[in-house]
Amino acid sequence: MLDFTKIPVIDTHAHPFTASREKEDYAHSYAMCIYKGLDNYKYQTSYHMALRELRRLFRLPDDTPAEEVVRTRHARAKAGYNEFVKFLYEDAGIEAILCDFGYPIIGAGLSEEEFRAFYEAAEGACEVYDMIRIEIACDRYLYRDNLSFNEMKKAFDRYVEEHIKKRKTICMKSVVGYYTGLKWEPVTHDEAEKNYNEHYLGYFHPKRRDKKFRDYMVYHGLELCVKHGMKFQMHTGAGDPPKCDMRLINPNDLYELINTDMAKQVNFVVVHGGFPYNYEAAFLAASYPHVYIDISSTQNYAGRAQEEQFRHILDVCPHNKIMFGADGGGLVDASWYAACYFKRYMADILAEYVEKKYFSESYAQEIGEMILYKNAKRIYGI
Repeated sequence: MLDFTKIPVIDTHAHPFTASREKEDYAHSYAMCIYKGLDNYKYQTSYHMALRELRRLFRLPDDTPAEEVVRTRHARAKAGYNEFVKFLYEDAGIEAILCDFGYPIIGAGLSEEEFRAFYEAAEGACEVYDMIRIEIACDRYLYRDNLSFNEMKKAFDRYVEEHIKKRKTICMKSVVGYYTGLKWEPVTHDEAEKNYNEHYLGYFHPKRRDKKFRDYMVYHGLELCVKHGMKFQMHTGAGDPPKCDMRLINPNDLYELINTDMAKQVNFVVVHGGFPYNYEAAFLAASYPHVYIDISSTQNYAGRAQEEQFRHILDVCPHNKIMFGADGGGLVDASWYAACYFKRYMADILAEYVEKKYFSESYAQEIGEMILYKNAKRIYGI
């Protein structure tokens, strides 16, 4: 019997958690959707799986009603939020997170007070490594009506350099799939400038007319990764409707980008395992020396379906290229639950493979340790 409960975890895809950013409806935190007030959130498989994990954590009977479980959770967090964070992270074994401060996608960025609250909560619970989200940096922090294209690009470069000096910045990230899709095309400076002047609004463009500017900045992000020795994450697969158009987020569409000379110089991570296009994402990571994969997001939002998706990745992708990630944000429980759930089902799947004589038990143990933390340490240089 394999048991990974005591193995440390590096969460390679996280977002800041603060009490102020928790969703009002606890069940909504386990839905991959930004719409509010839908009654169906409480009927999701993922939500009820998380409730079972909370019952274990608080030693509640299995038949404890959902409302009582949530009340118990909120009371514990309210009694001392920072201690609650440590309690969860110790239970899951999370020792470090790679944090995208672009969350939440909608609305204003974190206030200085919220930044302080997050770092205070994380102190003593885990190490925090930053990543810079290209689109949010352009839209939220740098966009001004009076900035020319060249001024904006220089401002972006300064922002990156200052961020690296201030915090442990390890990675650049793009969510261009939300904005204009993953089918990247090379863009000249003049084409990007023209598109910027005509169509860039400084926020999500529902008609996706700013594609040339967005593609240009993705490539420029790769240039900065090479310059500063950072890694690169690319969001693929399902995300937050209505921004996520499922027709535009297949990892196969990254073909042009990952074959550029610039992309080949960085560790390029395909995020979310491409869900639901897991075979495609796994094939890319298996085929290109510089491409890797994380299995974030679906631990929290896809219910038991993630177990089948993990098999697809495990069967196709080299095991030294797969990394754990949760994609939890706002609600600290999301990272905790994802790690606990993943450890359990990975142990079950690998034990099955051992029983069928696909792997030895010692190699199955090695796979688990690689995915939970060893691959992240090597790939991100932690």
